[in-house]
Amino acid sequence: MKRILVLLVLLGLFQVPSMAQRDAYYRIRADFSVKEKHTDGKSSLTMGQVYYDKARKKIVYNVKFPDKEVWLFHDTVMYRIKDNVPEKKAVIPGYIDFSVFNLALNNNLKDYGLKNSMYELKNVSRDEDMVISLWSPKKEYAKLIGDIKISVKDNRLYGVLIYDAAKKMIGKQIFTEYVKIGGFEFPAEIVNFSYTTEGQEIHQITTYKNVKVNNWDENTFYNYPVPAL
Repeated sequence: MKRILVLLVLLGLFQVPSMAQRDAYYRIRADFSVKEKHTDGKSSLTMGQVYYDKARKKIVYNVKFPDKEVWLFHDTVMYRIKDNVPEKKAVIPGYIDFSVFNLALNNNLKDYGLKNSMYELKNVSRDEDMVISLWSPKKEYAKLIGDIKISVKDNRLYGVLIYDAAKKMIGKQIFTEYVKIGGFEFPAEIVNFSYTTEGQEIHQITTYKNVKVNNWDENTFYNYPVPAL
């Protein structure tokens, strides 16, 4: 369960979008499912709905299966609310800003949100129908984090390879099955591969259906209150 929460984060090529483009879309909701399989044979399935309003900076998962609960991400905190009892835990800084929801709504998905971040663009190349860019951490972060490689296919983010500071690949993501609503595009399937320190591979498939943008239904979830603890 913990790894599902972590990996739900972990979302012209470098053209800066206009203010009108960034403000055109501000809300997204979708039905989601997360299927996870470990090389040791363990597997899990999580299903429900997800809501995000970029003005409120809250990601809300209304989980329906396997248990009914709410996951609320706000600032650097995740609240897990079950039977009206909240549990609080810290999440990594930038979890919301770099989520696939925030990146898509702000038209920053193609560069994975790395432009104007702690990374800088080092190289751009082409491999058949893909444009591949290499991003390296700025000097002050080089001992903490590693390179990220991004591939863009058909002018859409397709693949991401993530390395640690020792140049070992620690994660891989593939973004496919894009849905288009007006000028808004969103990857309806994200395949994620991650690797534990013991060398175990975790294969995760997240799918989104019934994607809606800028809708005013279900405000209870978009405006879900932060629990008082």
